[in-house]
Amino acid sequence: MKKISIVLLWLLLAKFSFAQELVKYEHLPEDLKPFIYAKQSDVKWFKDAKFGVFMHWGPYSLAKVPASWGRFGDRPGAGKKAKNGVPKEEYDNLYKSFNPKEFDADKWIKMVKDAGAKYFIFTTKHHDGFCMFDAKNTDYKFTNTPFKRDIAKELADACHKYGVKLFWYYSQPDWHHPDCLTENNVKYRAYMFEHLKQLLSDYGKVDGLFFDGLGTKYYHWDTPKMLKMIRTLQPGIIVNRRWGAGMPGFPISGDYDNPEQEFGAFEVDRPWEMCCTISEAWSWTGGERFKTYRTNQRILIRAVCSGGNLALNTGPSPEGFINPPEEQIYSQIGDWMNKYGESIYHTKGGPYKPGAWGGATCRGNTVYLHILTDFGKNGSQEITLPTLPAKIKSASLLTGGEIELDNSKNVLSIRFKGVQNKLDHIVKLELDTNAEAINPIETVCSNSEIMNIRGIASSSVSLNKSPDALFGKGKSVFAEGKKHKIWWSPENKDKSPWLTAEFERAEDLDYLMLAEQIRNCSVRQFVIEYLTNGKWKTLYEGEQIGMDFSLKFSEIKTKSIRMKILKTNKGRVPSIGVFRVFRKQK
Repeated sequence: MKKISIVLLWLLLAKFSFAQELVKYEHLPEDLKPFIYAKQSDVKWFKDAKFGVFMHWGPYSLAKVPASWGRFGDRPGAGKKAKNGVPKEEYDNLYKSFNPKEFDADKWIKMVKDAGAKYFIFTTKHHDGFCMFDAKNTDYKFTNTPFKRDIAKELADACHKYGVKLFWYYSQPDWHHPDCLTENNVKYRAYMFEHLKQLLSDYGKVDGLFFDGLGTKYYHWDTPKMLKMIRTLQPGIIVNRRWGAGMPGFPISGDYDNPEQEFGAFEVDRPWEMCCTISEAWSWTGGERFKTYRTNQRILIRAVCSGGNLALNTGPSPEGFINPPEEQIYSQIGDWMNKYGESIYHTKGGPYKPGAWGGATCRGNTVYLHILTDFGKNGSQEITLPTLPAKIKSASLLTGGEIELDNSKNVLSIRFKGVQNKLDHIVKLELDTNAEAINPIETVCSNSEIMNIRGIASSSVSLNKSPDALFGKGKSVFAEGKKHKIWWSPENKDKSPWLTAEFERAEDLDYLMLAEQIRNCSVRQFVIEYLTNGKWKTLYEGEQIGMDFSLKFSEIKTKSIRMKILKTNKGRVPSIGVFRVFRKQK
């Protein structure tokens, strides 16, 4: 009887202990509150940096499948089961043949530095649970590959050598660990805390942590205690928003937001970072499909004009080298930043909100207008914006050429003289007042100017779930990205795809905006036509659409406009996510 009582007592104590570990805070203890957020002074460097490089790398590169999501197995925390992929028994043993003999941490980080990036994010553990560092509490780690070395240590040392800020990416959900997000999650959490303690103790200065909680809650990871440990080990560190939602008394998660694979909304009061891929996947899938330099450079410009940063990701090869075309893109970005970085680094988005014409950045009394629109054939090279509430003391074109300005009659008129369409025309304005203090100014892309589309026609359709989303009326979720999953694609057999919009009546057109689905961006030749006297007339011939193509019309009035796609990269089926037409403002 006594023995049974002891067993029952032990079970009750064990149950009570487990409940205590998983208890949800009603009110956060006072000793934890100071560790929830970083100080504003600690976040300032990040807001000024604007550009970082992300790298997803692991044994999954051998299989040419997406990081972790290419594993056909359990997915605790993901909310959905795997439907295909590499069987987990095979996937979980890929590391045994992972031997990246061409890996060179110094070369990688020098590339990051030369690209003009100020920080580097590396995946120390993705959802698949494999540790890309010499974790002391598991054998499922990089130092047990044939390569054996602790590459995290080598990358950290190289970052410190080149003055590049270091972030560790770490996924709390772990699809390999048997206790993660089970009734034994307490054991897993202790395992995870050991990882974080090691990552923040054994590798020198760490400037940031990029969590990836997959929508889990704070109590799964005891985030308040976790943050206390993190900020104690690395004073001044910053942490992204994906630390686990729902913390009582702290409705805003993280020190900064993470719109992913989509532009964030205009936001200058809270730091954010758009993270997206330079290619069509986060990890190595063969190195053949990647977005062009122009597209990636303009993504960076657009993100900064919207008030955020860009973390541009590449997935190294299983041999350990960076895909040469992607390495070249980083080099080209670096060349551009060396020339025009004054309009990017240490700036604030605005005072103009981004629009079809482009966007703006500012620092002190200086405003930089990034004119990203192209001009129609034989059209006027002029844009108009609302007038600035300040005197313009001087104006120049950083990218070369001449301009004429008129900041009167309630508009700022900018006329270019004989410039060619290019990646970006940067107009530098010196004001007689602090541009950063000017309230954000709406421009031509407010929804009120989007044309009412009477009809949509296309050569064929393989996917068309929501015309409203395609033509500019879809909803967005800023903090984690728009999650824009609606786009138009023609059928595979359609060799001459086109997409047409009809209006209620003939309208004077102002701008056209186009964007491809961000993982595709395959268009390499296209034509814009408008209907006049019952016939289609060519208005513009272009090569790349990318994520933010914009065309400025000049004296065009029509009831219908059409885009024809003539060529795509390697014959890929194109995917158009944005087709928006703006009428001239009265």
